[in-house]
Amino acid sequence: MSTNISILSPLLLLLATATTIVNAAELASELADNLMLTIQMDANFDHGIDCASYQADSALCYTQSFKLLYTGRGGPYTNSDYYIYFSSIHRLLHVDHPDFEYHHVMGDLTYIKPKSTFTGFEPGNEVILPLVLEYWSVQETDNMPRFFIVDGRDNSMAIIPNTDTENMHQFVTKYTSSKKTEGDNNVPMTPENRFMKNLQLSEGADTFDTTTRIIPTPFRTEVSESSQTFDVTGVSLVNANLLGLLQSGAEELIEKIFMKPVTTEGDYALTLVINTLPDDIAGPESYMMDVTVDGTTITASDAQGLFYGVMSFLSLIDISNESRGTTIKEMTIHDKPRFAYRGHQIDSVRNFRTKEGMMQTIDAMALYKLNNLHFGLSNDEGWRLEIPGIEELTTVGSKRCFDLTEETCLLTQLGSGPYASEEQQFYTVADFVEILKYAAARNVKVAPEFDMPGHARAAVVSMEARAKKGDDSLRLMDPEDTTELLTTQFYDRSSIINPCLDSSVRFVVKLVDEVVKMYAEAQLGLDAWQFGGDEAKNILLGGGYSAYDIPKEKPFSKSPACIKKMQENPTIGVDTNAANYWALTVDKILAQKGIREMKSWEDGLDGLTKDQFEVSEVAVNFWSTLFWGATDVLVDASKTGFGVILANPDYLDFDHPYEVHPEERGYYWATRENSVAKVFSFAPENLPQNAETSLDRDGNAMVVSTPDVPAPVIKGMQGQTWSETVRTESQHWQMTFPRVLAVAERAWHRASWELDWTPNQEYNPTSGHVPKDQLATDFKGFNTVLGCREVRKIWQSLGIEYRVPPPGAKVEAGMLDANTELPCTRIQYSTDGGINWQEYMFPVEVGEGKVVSVRSLSSDGALQSRVVIIDQQECLGCQGVCESNPLMPFNTPYLCSSSEEEEATDISFPSLENSDPTPSPTTANIESTLPPTTENVPFEESQPCMFCEGREINFEAISSNAGGQTCGDIKDSATDHIAGDPLCDFIQTAESTCCPPPPTDPCAFCSGIPNLDSDIPLPVAGGKTCGEMQQIASTQYNNGDPLCESIKTAESKCCPAPTASNSSDELLISTVMVGIVITLMSAIFLV
Repeated sequence: MSTNISILSPLLLLLATATTIVNAAELASELADNLMLTIQMDANFDHGIDCASYQADSALCYTQSFKLLYTGRGGPYTNSDYYIYFSSIHRLLHVDHPDFEYHHVMGDLTYIKPKSTFTGFEPGNEVILPLVLEYWSVQETDNMPRFFIVDGRDNSMAIIPNTDTENMHQFVTKYTSSKKTEGDNNVPMTPENRFMKNLQLSEGADTFDTTTRIIPTPFRTEVSESSQTFDVTGVSLVNANLLGLLQSGAEELIEKIFMKPVTTEGDYALTLVINTLPDDIAGPESYMMDVTVDGTTITASDAQGLFYGVMSFLSLIDISNESRGTTIKEMTIHDKPRFAYRGHQIDSVRNFRTKEGMMQTIDAMALYKLNNLHFGLSNDEGWRLEIPGIEELTTVGSKRCFDLTEETCLLTQLGSGPYASEEQQFYTVADFVEILKYAAARNVKVAPEFDMPGHARAAVVSMEARAKKGDDSLRLMDPEDTTELLTTQFYDRSSIINPCLDSSVRFVVKLVDEVVKMYAEAQLGLDAWQFGGDEAKNILLGGGYSAYDIPKEKPFSKSPACIKKMQENPTIGVDTNAANYWALTVDKILAQKGIREMKSWEDGLDGLTKDQFEVSEVAVNFWSTLFWGATDVLVDASKTGFGVILANPDYLDFDHPYEVHPEERGYYWATRENSVAKVFSFAPENLPQNAETSLDRDGNAMVVSTPDVPAPVIKGMQGQTWSETVRTESQHWQMTFPRVLAVAERAWHRASWELDWTPNQEYNPTSGHVPKDQLATDFKGFNTVLGCREVRKIWQSLGIEYRVPPPGAKVEAGMLDANTELPCTRIQYSTDGGINWQEYMFPVEVGEGKVVSVRSLSSDGALQSRVVIIDQQECLGCQGVCESNPLMPFNTPYLCSSSEEEEATDISFPSLENSDPTPSPTTANIESTLPPTTENVPFEESQPCMFCEGREINFEAISSNAGGQTCGDIKDSATDHIAGDPLCDFIQTAESTCCPPPPTDPCAFCSGIPNLDSDIPLPVAGGKTCGEMQQIASTQYNNGDPLCESIKTAESKCCPAPTASNSSDELLISTVMVGIVITLMSAIFLV
């Protein structure tokens, strides 16, 4: 459908007079720079669409719209030879517009283009494209940024500016429902629901003594009644040489915590001793620690135990004192690890993690006793390690850009846009060796993962680029294979290494040889190789597509090389299980190279047993979900002889949301929320128990019966930070921390509330087997130490931006009551849309009927949560849901705060770049923010719109205002506009909030005595009283500021008129001005 907003035409045609001639090489920008693209979510169900008619998996689909607003600075646009490319993690099934068509290119890359019947855009023209997509969408981060135009006339490319951002609301309308199906009973986190949840999670937490608790919890801690307390400001390390390779790592971590070098004498002494340990803790990595006023002695039977004793001592340190002084209590600790394998996985492929970022992660792993880094280095979307002799893996495979030949880069994916990153997106050999050494000095083993045969498109395409240059000796794809398939993430056969080619074997041999050399250069042995092995399949063979008449071919079923190999040996069955065949092939190579252990995702070895392998050990990363039968799958896996490393995504995947809310980041195929409390409550050695303390992904109860077999043996567990939606370092930190500390807790320590595996025992939310009082007490102690001590170290000592959880809040009878999930976290509130923030200490009067904003902050105020708005549209489709859902993990019922969605309230500043395409703001908002005329523009027409020129930008200002943009975002927006453009005026309006005012006289208000008893009626000045206006004028603004001009227009309402005639004239002028402003703003907001 297409609508023409006629009221805009005169204004936009006027702006179009400043037409810029576009060079042929920049034809794409001719359209891109004049488009605003907005994504409007519609419905996941009850949309009247026959999803099966579009061959959707399991007949599941949802509807949304792309809104294309043509601003028309260059006049009408009639060219139809262009493509709108974008990343879509869900398959586009239909475009319901007669003049547009679509095509799936590869992976998540899709384009929409006009047909010859499309007549083009007129200035002010908005084209709405209704879409049908597969499955559902309940997280705003399902939508990827950086839509771009490709012009068919010259193949030029240009990103649509308002989508080139990490601020989702700049191009995605806020979601108003969190229900993905009618059977979705997840409780959405409104401010009120979050308040009640936080209340139960933290009740009584202020009574916990945090001075003696360590994360992760030791096996046994003894504190006598006569224990003394004492202060520590620095440490000396006695017998540090006993740490061996770990000495440098221990000393560097001590220095980071205390902010001063380690000494050998003079400070508080940590004395290290190698000796035998009592039988109840004897074993690798175990230790004893005796903490006294005179010094601390750490005893262990190996260097690893001594190292972890030092880490436990550092856990006791509270760095809130700037001098790094802390009060410690005397105690004795006997400690040993629960699991030998305590890991963390990082996907550095979908989006690259820097070398420095990896080292920061390794520091945190060491501090909390995680000893295995599962390092993802290859996947469909990239190759991240330099391999000498196979340069194409990084010259092509480490880059993503728009090159349909894929001879210079991989096709863009996951919102990375058309241009290759200017920064290097792989680790050199020297980088990798440095990471290996850094990890080894902190007792962290690194297992590199090169995923194969599936998820291998980066390698396959890179070797195709090499073959085009004349060398096919390492080719990974049979050029004569015509098999049609679709992988889990919508790639074709180029995503799977062909296991039947001799060149594929040569590739792996070369790869293993080079990686072994890197470990040798780091003076380490390559102990474990992560094979990957997952999802090497054609999803169209699944049951969800069984009813459709579409090609359903087994992988490699049309590969001449594989057909020949299967004819020679019919037992191979490559087409039915490529991963199994390839796993055994790689196993032989690893064994020949002296690698002890091979690891794989569980489905990669499904159907195989340990006795079929030549390497000494084989382990699987177990990633089945509890609601899909993980308990039975685990029992089967334990019979294979493989070691089992738990990686259950419904508890341990950190690319999933923290809570049920559309603004949370992440995928949600396994669960709708993995909160810190949920991860903490995970019982790894008794999977059925988790059915009593958690819900399935639809928020419904699970009933799980314990199989009548002995308990499966668990080698260990790990958390995973996949990165499809995690594009920046900050996003990565916030998704990982502090959840990974809960993994460290469970991997090192078995809690008293964890029950033994009991055959035939059944668990459900009401079964009553789990001692939830013990669980609650344990979590509150952990959470208090986490919030009041450990996250400060993570941020201030290690430089890791942990996630600050949004606060819970409610307003009753005009009183604001707020709380936070994380103790010792600050809370601030605002009653003016986020312009001014006040510290929240206890319930405070805010007035009835007001819109209140709240946010949480780290103790130093540097890190902030997202802003929560009370009394806005926050219920998010929770009708009839909350009463039936228990609050997990403590199983206490609570209610939704509202039975229906509330009306949205407009924000104080107008949206920039259509960042929040909600209904137009009220007259009050317009009047309070718009300069009376465009005469405030301080430079000539057609010059770039500047922002805060010559003044420092307050990057923390604005926040929820201006469509959710920060001052930095607005500054970036400024360069996309021209002086005289109405949006340029908006940008400059924000300056008085973002930038320190120039050194001029205060904005005068009512030189006479204002009528302080009079309220200013709408629409003037946003409904503020005269007293408020006077205060604002004198304390916040200066003459010349645009908002100062708006303040002055309020004088006729607040102040006594000098004469009757003057008063009448002023009122008339004011009324006329308001009318003009409202008319102009109405037009602009439709833009």
